[in-house]
Order: sequence, then structure tokens, then C-alpha cells
Amino acid sequence: MVRQPSTAEDFVAELRRLRAQAGDPSFRQLSRIAQRRSTDAPGEGRMDPLPPSTTSEVLSGKRLPRLPRLEFVESYVAACLSASGVGEPEIAAEVARWRDLWRSLATPLEEPADTAPADRPSPRRPRALLPLMAVVFAAGLGAGIVGTLGWTGRQLPTADAAIERPTTEAPDVCLPVGAALPAGEDVLRLPPEGEKAGSWWVNESGTATLTTDGRQFEADVTAGTSRPGDVIIVKGDVTLVEGRTYALAFTATADRDTTIRVRVQDSRPPAYHPSYDRELSVSRDACVHLYKFAAARTSAHSELTFQVGGRTEDFHLRIRDASLVALPA
Repeated sequence: MVRQPSTAEDFVAELRRLRAQAGDPSFRQLSRIAQRRSTDAPGEGRMDPLPPSTTSEVLSGKRLPRLPRLEFVESYVAACLSASGVGEPEIAAEVARWRDLWRSLATPLEEPADTAPADRPSPRRPRALLPLMAVVFAAGLGAGIVGTLGWTGRQLPTADAAIERPTTEAPDVCLPVGAALPAGEDVLRLPPEGEKAGSWWVNESGTATLTTDGRQFEADVTAGTSRPGDVIIVKGDVTLVEGRTYALAFTATADRDTTIRVRVQDSRPPAYHPSYDRELSVSRDACVHLYKFAAARTSAHSELTFQVGGRTEDFHLRIRDASLVALPA
């Protein structure tokens, strides 16, 4: 279900959702589409060229709590829809809907200079636009997938040491494939096999090529980034309850011995507060990992991330049978 954005943070989450629904086009691809559209329709006024660095900062939440510029939103929405093959009439209609949503949240300082006061909807009118988001993606994009915001390794300084280094705990244990795992409600809510909507998402598609069928993913990860958090694979919209115990399980393999970082965190900048955080080794041998932890805070916007940057060699990672089970109290 698509949520009605009531804050700038929610609005940015919907922008990420739109990109995921469009097939996760790279930031460079969106920039090329925006530039082509600007060339094809030079008389249409403000069109943001969507520099990849700008798009990355907006979608990662680095510019919150301010809304992205309206010119950016219009160009970004059009580029995402164009990347997914939507026709021009539908693109124009969806851009208009996103424009209305933006204006319902914008403050006077965020309004474009050429917007006349008489044309400005009140910032307190978002409830009047509730039907809009239900049809924003009706133009052939299918069911909405959850938006995520992964930790990029570039968050603001914090006193919480767990933000900067893995949690100290007992050595990792590799369970045999088929081992009995805890039962309970799986709050990860991965989609049925074969459906990509609501599944995994990667923050840097130019560095990690992600293939997913919904229940599992495979990623070809390129070397060269400096830290694990520079490349992350994310499953978002996970609801956690503070103090409740959860069991995280997944099977991991890689084509070479390497180390990755697994992290369960809320998705609210700047801290991305962790409930669980550790490094683990992966190899060609299939290993079932099982971790138990208590949630650090209540959040409907938590996420499971696999942070795979900072490696010195290219590698192929496969994660399957992932679950995050809420254990009985």
C-alpha cells in the first residue's frame, strides 16, 4: 500500500519507491534521460538535469529536512516513468500529481520564486490530497514496493559507538543448511517468489549489480569503495518494537572468501540507529547464519541491510532464505 507523505522524509521515501518501481535505473541513466527530455522539449521551462551526485544526496536523505526542489522532483519523476516505458500523456499527468503533493508539503521558502501566492496551496492541506498517492503509480507500474533508505557510511557524527563499529559478541556460528530455525511472525515481509515489488534494493547500482526474484538476491560487487557502508543492499519497511526479541536468519555464499556487514537499523537520518550490527565471513560453502537481538527502538521504518563495500576484490554474493522473526514474549 502506498503511503500518503506527511513529511519531507516520507516524500523522499516515495521518490525512492518510484525509482524502485521503474526497475532501479542508475543515477547516470536518469541523468541521461533528463538531459534528453530537456533537449527534446526546450520550451517547457524548468527542467533539472539530475546530476547523479544530486540525485544520490536527495534519495539518501542528506538534504532533509528540506524538500527537494520542485524542478528536481518534476524532472526525476518524468525520468523514472520514462525509464519504465510510460507514455508522455501519462508522464504529464503523474508529474502534475507529484507537483501537487510537493506543494501540499512545501513551506513558503521552498516554493519556486515564480509561483504566485494565489497558486500556493496551504502547507496544512495534505489531507485533501489523500486520493492522489493511490493513483500515482497507476500508469503500468504495478504494485508499489517499499521505499528504503540505507546507511551510506556518511552519517553525521554520533556518540553511539555501535554506529561506527560492529557489535562485540560471540564468534559467528555456521549452521547446516536445513537446520531448524525459530518460528514466529516474519516481519521482513519479502514478496512471493518471482515478484520483485517489495524486495531488495541497492543504493549504488553502478557498483553492485543486483538480481532478485523476491525471496533471494545475488549481487556482483565491484571493488574500489572505501567502506562497507558505501555499497548496501536493503530490505526496508520493517516494523520493530523496542525491547522485543527477534531472530534474523539467512543463508549466505560468495565466490571468494570475504567479509560483509549485516545491520538492522531504523532508516531515519542522521543516525540510522542500529538494533543489530556485526561483520561476518562468507565463502563458497553455504552457511546458515542465525542471530538474536532485542530491538533498540520502535520504528515502522526499520530495515535489514547487507553492507558490501570496502572490498579489495570483485566478488559475487548470494543471500537466500532470509527471515526476521519476532519471537514470542
